[in-house]
Amino acid sequence: MNPLQVISPEELAQLDSEKRIPIDEDSGIALRPVVVPTATTDPNEPENPATPVVEGTTSLTDNPTEEAMETGPKSVETKIREAEGLLKRYYSQFIEEKRIWEDREKGNIYSSRSDSNDIRLLLWESTHKHSETYIVRDSPVLYQLHIRLAKLYAESEKYAPSLRHYLAAFRYHPLDQTEVMFRDGEWQKEDYQSLFVGSALEHKQVWANKEKAEKEYKQAKDELHLSSARSARSGKSPSEIRIEEALQEEIVRSRERNLKTAIQNYETSLQTRYLPYLNQKQQSDSQTLYAMANVVKKIEDDNKERLKIINKLGVAGKGIYVLFDYKRNTDFFAYELLLEKAYSVWPENPQVIFDVAEQYRQDGKKEKAADFYEKYLTLLLKVNPLDETQKQNLISTYLRLATINADLKRKVIAGNYYEKFFQTSPDNSEKTRVSFEMGVFFATGIGDLKKGGEFLTYWLDRNSKDWNPGLEQTSNLEDLESIAFYHLSRKDKWMRNWEAERNKLNLAYSQWKKLETQHIAAEKELEELKAKKQKVKRDLLITTEDDALSQYRLMDIKIEDQEARVRVLKTKLDKVPVLKLLFRLGVLSEQYRDFQKALGYYDLVIELGGEVEIQLALKEKRRVEKILTNGVVVPPFSESI
Repeated sequence: MNPLQVISPEELAQLDSEKRIPIDEDSGIALRPVVVPTATTDPNEPENPATPVVEGTTSLTDNPTEEAMETGPKSVETKIREAEGLLKRYYSQFIEEKRIWEDREKGNIYSSRSDSNDIRLLLWESTHKHSETYIVRDSPVLYQLHIRLAKLYAESEKYAPSLRHYLAAFRYHPLDQTEVMFRDGEWQKEDYQSLFVGSALEHKQVWANKEKAEKEYKQAKDELHLSSARSARSGKSPSEIRIEEALQEEIVRSRERNLKTAIQNYETSLQTRYLPYLNQKQQSDSQTLYAMANVVKKIEDDNKERLKIINKLGVAGKGIYVLFDYKRNTDFFAYELLLEKAYSVWPENPQVIFDVAEQYRQDGKKEKAADFYEKYLTLLLKVNPLDETQKQNLISTYLRLATINADLKRKVIAGNYYEKFFQTSPDNSEKTRVSFEMGVFFATGIGDLKKGGEFLTYWLDRNSKDWNPGLEQTSNLEDLESIAFYHLSRKDKWMRNWEAERNKLNLAYSQWKKLETQHIAAEKELEELKAKKQKVKRDLLITTEDDALSQYRLMDIKIEDQEARVRVLKTKLDKVPVLKLLFRLGVLSEQYRDFQKALGYYDLVIELGGEVEIQLALKEKRRVEKILTNGVVVPPFSESI
């Protein structure tokens, strides 16, 4: 029996209502209620008519089941029980070996040998026409019931049965919705809501009229030539032949007009009947595949080992990140393939496009990620107005496109997306963090010191106590503040504002000096800890008490933490271009005729710099000393720095 012979449309509608479907407690099969005839006064009717009893049914006068006693909105468990009861009623008509769904119910673990192989087959066969997804039958009723159960199980966070229902659903649903399937598909027998069956039958009639008109037109043309040949062979005069040809040509022209009208009606029917059906099916299938992909992602994340680190140092990307996944490049990832399939079914699904872009970005495929982000951005900009989720996605997309294009050396494009991110993002911690990287990017990557200065000023207003005295405490960002002040000084140099440049350079140097002081103190504390460890180690030569051993282990942990702190401070110190700062401060000191101070800056370069910087600083120092001796001012060699 087909599904509608086993499951009535009223019961399908009852799933979304508050009315309960009775379920057999032993088998879990949904029982079909049978209305008992009421008493009648007709003398021809028997007094006690026999009520036929069939398997899988129950009378309304029977004792109510637990489900029937419930009232009010249905719980998720009740919805699952009722939908599964209807499916079991359908599957119960098959013999034991063919109870596909019952066999699937026996296992409840997602493994690489079961469900992932099923996903492989689903995706592989859906792209090959010989056996499309191993379709059992085109059954909208069974497909909708399985999809309903898959969503309910996903809502209950039971992802393994949810995935099995998704896989079972596509055994009753072809993904290739061709025009032939629209005209003659089995789905028409189960379109109990009459959504498209009427338009499908009308389209089939229009198509049949077109086929008939094409056949008649071809026959008329053939008859024109045949009649001319017959007339010529029969010995008719040329005038008689021309009269017959004229009559036949008129028939051909009439058939041609009929054919053009039929073709036009067919094309109109395609636009008004078939394409709406196709668009609705494509969007529905894409959303279903996307939902299935999210279920697979949940299962994959639960089953894959991910090594994670906590990024405490980054400016624009604080948080937990996947450091390495040794299975990512070797294992089968159904999530990615399902996303690609959902995109191919409906290329304008914004949710799928955004997730595909995210997946490509995580896989390091930056050019593909940028293409999909731009597609998503194009679709998103057509929506007006945007909801909160779409606004957040828009801001995130601008930032993603900016960073990806910056990595791909498309600096001008990256700059445009950075500016759009800054304009659309509200004032929050993320915007503050990113504004620093934007300022450095515009100052160094593009060379636009003016825009870079605007973003760095925005960042300093919210992070630096030296720049914003309203802050109660320092933010432990001395290295970033020093870099920001340095780039702001470059802007002042470009604008020939020497006094402002000098102030910014002094602020940058003072922040670097704070870091250096912290680094020296941290190294001193590290040496003290090592000395204490040696003392504890000497004590262990005398005693092996647990207290001494635990103290020794504790010292090891403290030393490791302190060494990590020293490394962090050293990294921060190296990030600051302190030698360029000192050279420029020396030049400005000479400009203000403070040659002794300039000598001090050059001495610091000799103390901190490498071989090249030391040689240049020595030349500058000898030049300044000569100026102090003879009074003849010579321009500095490092003016270009």
